[in-house]
Amino acid sequence: MPKTVEEISRETGFSVTTVRLVINGQSEKYRISAATRKVIEDYVALHGYSINHAARSLKLNRSDTIGFVVPDLSNAFFARLMAALEVLCRKRNLLLLTVASHEDPVLENRAVANLLSRGVDGLVIAPCQATVLPQLIKGRSRSSIVMIDRDYNSGLFPTVVSDNFQGGLTMSRRMLRQTASEPFAFLCGHAESPSIQDRIRGFAAAYGEAGIAGAEAMVLLEAEDSIDAGRRMMQSLIENARHAPRAFMCSSLLVLEGALQQIKSQVGSIDSRILIGTFDDHTMLDLLPNPVLSIRQNEKILAQKIVERLVEQPAAKNLDISSAVVATELVCRNLDAL
Repeated sequence: MPKTVEEISRETGFSVTTVRLVINGQSEKYRISAATRKVIEDYVALHGYSINHAARSLKLNRSDTIGFVVPDLSNAFFARLMAALEVLCRKRNLLLLTVASHEDPVLENRAVANLLSRGVDGLVIAPCQATVLPQLIKGRSRSSIVMIDRDYNSGLFPTVVSDNFQGGLTMSRRMLRQTASEPFAFLCGHAESPSIQDRIRGFAAAYGEAGIAGAEAMVLLEAEDSIDAGRRMMQSLIENARHAPRAFMCSSLLVLEGALQQIKSQVGSIDSRILIGTFDDHTMLDLLPNPVLSIRQNEKILAQKIVERLVEQPAAKNLDISSAVVATELVCRNLDAL
């Protein structure tokens, strides 16, 4: 079992201060003899060393922890963003504590309260509601706070988001080019989310550019972002058209998964000529024979922007609460199959 500084001091016979200086690599600076250093280092190599985080937090008035509240870790984007954040936190000797809200305001409020009560130095949150803002305002004096993915235009916290409007516009333009301007449906889960609203605005803008009326009628909306939501929207689409769509677009990979399941169960098979568009990218899309367009978010750049804002806040006299908007990338697969 690793030893504390106090135990190492007691069992080697050297002062706590001397032990700390050796462990922190400051023995030469403070002229600690090579013999003393060797005794302490050999002991630590044999028994290990345990930091008393509670005592350290009280002394330094920081916990070296960052809270991360996300809607759902089954969402590939949030899973990759968490991984990117974890790498950056580890480089700074910070521990990332991740909690999923499952798009439930009650669970989200509880997660925020628990993390703030544990004294996290920073809190990163992709909120599922605007009403969490008062709770975040109360915690701002103790923790750096950054909002991600969903910009509720509070003007209270730094925000880091992908350029969802441009992503929606770019993918819709390319979809319309591939379909020779034939309209197609956009299946949207968690439709009230600011990020999804931005994607819908991009979709509508592309229709407007192409001179196609009725973009609003082509947007199907569901309150939740899930496989079941994707199945329900695709079922409605097939029943109204009496056949599977020749092209469609989804707001997330979860919605796409449900939509494909529904086509297979309702129609019997998935026509490889169906043009598919989806937000967020995954290597599993390579396995589809269909022509597929996807919007890839840059999780590494998003994570860098988040950490920059977490670190800057404690030292900032005038907090910069502007949004950092990170560009997305359109990924095209199998378009020659059309």
